[in-house]
Amino acid sequence: MSEKKLLTVSTLILAATWANAEEQRTEPRTVDTDRGPVVALPLMDATGPGSVVVDDVRFEMAVEGEFRVYRAHHQGHTRTVYEAVDDRPRHYAYDPVEKRIERVSSTLRVRLADAKDLDEVVASTGALRGKNYPALGWALLRLRPDQDPATVAGSLLDSPLVVSAELVLEGPLRVPQ
Repeated sequence: MSEKKLLTVSTLILAATWANAEEQRTEPRTVDTDRGPVVALPLMDATGPGSVVVDDVRFEMAVEGEFRVYRAHHQGHTRTVYEAVDDRPRHYAYDPVEKRIERVSSTLRVRLADAKDLDEVVASTGALRGKNYPALGWALLRLRPDQDPATVAGSLLDSPLVVSAELVLEGPLRVPQ
């Protein structure tokens, strides 16, 4: 297959992938990060309040007073995140190693088969922008606020242009003491 045909096929695959990624995810999904796999939670606005079990972790999502509440019950520990109902919903992921719920950044870390394909990946996913870091072997994609990073990361793995796609977790605010 010629390079031009392969590029066209890759573009069509990424465009279809992006269209599917626009749908709101209603189930938790295991996704890679630089620290290992995490369980990305769906937005409560897409699922409504409820409870679901993934592996040995029970997740609860509820509205309590003026807050959206996300809870993870794992190995006798309960982790909770409160988010004001008036605020824009955020994406969260549970790290089973750290036993912590962390906010998911709107940035993805992507390893491309060829760094020159970054512009095509950015355009096909609808990302705001991308930046290559060839010395590190990966690129960063900055997604739109309305995109679900876990869904986009999972969809990118179907493309022959992408070797891997990882979520970037914001992590807790750490204050020196």
